[in-house]
Amino acid sequence: MGNREKKGGGLKSIIIGILALLGVLFIILMLMPDDEDEEVEEAQVESGEEYASYEHSDENVMAPGGADGESVDLINIGTDAKDATIMIYMNGSDLESNAGEATTDLQEMIDSGIGKNVNVIVQTMGTKEWQDYDISSRTAQTYKVENGKLRLLRDNLGQLDCTSRDTLSEFIRYSKNNFPADRYLFLFWDHGGGPVYGFGYDEWQEEGESLTIAEMAGAFKENSDIHFDIIGMDCCIMASVETCYAFAPYCRYALLSEDFESGLGWSYKRWMREFEQNPGISAPLLGKYIVDDIITDNEEEFGGDSACMGLFNTAAVHSLFDAWKTYAYKNESALLGQNYSRMHKAKGRGFWDLWGFDESDVTLSDYYISDMLALIESVDNSSDEAKNLMSALKATVSYYGHTSDKNELTGLAVSLPYGDPDFYQQLRTVYKGIDLDDDYVDWLEGFVSSYGYDDYYDYGDFEGAWGGWGSYEEEYGCNISSGGSCQYAYDYDSEEYDCYEEDANDDWIYDYEEEIWYLYEGDTLYLYDDETNTMFYYDEEEDRIYYYDEDRDDWFEVED
Repeated sequence: MGNREKKGGGLKSIIIGILALLGVLFIILMLMPDDEDEEVEEAQVESGEEYASYEHSDENVMAPGGADGESVDLINIGTDAKDATIMIYMNGSDLESNAGEATTDLQEMIDSGIGKNVNVIVQTMGTKEWQDYDISSRTAQTYKVENGKLRLLRDNLGQLDCTSRDTLSEFIRYSKNNFPADRYLFLFWDHGGGPVYGFGYDEWQEEGESLTIAEMAGAFKENSDIHFDIIGMDCCIMASVETCYAFAPYCRYALLSEDFESGLGWSYKRWMREFEQNPGISAPLLGKYIVDDIITDNEEEFGGDSACMGLFNTAAVHSLFDAWKTYAYKNESALLGQNYSRMHKAKGRGFWDLWGFDESDVTLSDYYISDMLALIESVDNSSDEAKNLMSALKATVSYYGHTSDKNELTGLAVSLPYGDPDFYQQLRTVYKGIDLDDDYVDWLEGFVSSYGYDDYYDYGDFEGAWGGWGSYEEEYGCNISSGGSCQYAYDYDSEEYDCYEEDANDDWIYDYEEEIWYLYEGDTLYLYDDETNTMFYYDEEEDRIYYYDEDRDDWFEVED
């Protein structure tokens, strides 16, 4: 596939101009009195004439067409799905016993009004005291969010072990068989401990018991007759290349936090309401809404904290892992010479941390988590191996959000077992369980005896320079899709963009620099602004942009 060069560097400023004008006109119309129909009609006509003369000429009203000369069709933002099922695997744990965090989130789901077009199936387990809704602590139960309440579906399931693969697999099987739908999402709710320790803990089980990513993958494999649009984890520190690798065969996107979550966790009300109203919504757009809601709540609500959340394209993960191996082997000496784990502190949802103590001494380094982009920029960012890795990483991070504080985490991590033989042995079992390359797993053992394991790298320079993913758009590939299907990373050997997914028809890609969504449908480049619900078409040959006017059912040129 030929190299697609990013064009139209002024798209953002042009689009902002047209959207600003649309906003002014909308405000004028909204302020007019409803009982003066003739005045309103006259004003609309006048506004329309002004708008038309600004946006297009009389001789070139409609878009001239795509590369084949045919007219440009309007495309859907999403799919034709009429219904969906969200499966929520809720281990209440001490988060519920001590603070009622699980039932607070259940209230948000109920308040969203979801339940008619989108099934929300919740399995409650793992806590010794549920704080609300008469949820039983003596047995696991299954509920459906419906008509503004929780409806009990299954009772007396016994004290199920939520850290068991069998428990997870049975819940998926029950949900898909009893609530089949056009599309599916899956959500884990509880503590997270990174890609090695996994998900837990269950207050009714031994403290060290957890559900590993290998066990999760095994449960999904047993139910592989369905494929999830998104697998998300309302948990700490699960955003790693290894987690995404485990989930890749079973979902299009993974939605994960590299950071320790605050007590707020995810925010459910707004995005669930949107999903209920539009069950065919684009998966990446829905993912963006989820991320944005989480970040907004942490910025504005009591109990919020520094936060980051990422949506990851699993179709790119295998290429990312291969690029990482090549890069890591080349830079082995440097990686062994210092400890690149992050000294980033917990906020209260860490797997081994007590609830609610922001003064915790637990850090990401206790889970041997290294931020991948920070590591690349600090070790080697100029070699061909580095450029290939950066490009694959850029393609994997479909959307990333963070609070306005200086949160130095960039979205996706990798685990290196510095100086810890016990951790490595558990890592070895888990990584082999998700079929990571045997040679790579064996190579990781060298970090156990690395001479620099207690010399932590100072990321101060990177933290001061990191300004978000926007600065990486042009150098490492325009984050757009082609054929309505794929996300690109730039291959410096072939000097082309590699396409990772061929069959999906819903892969809108977010461009951080332009702050707009892109999609190639055949040879036609579409742009979509989700904040104003405006569709654009970019004629690459003529270097012109057109917007779609729903009232006139036509395309009009955007003029400077």
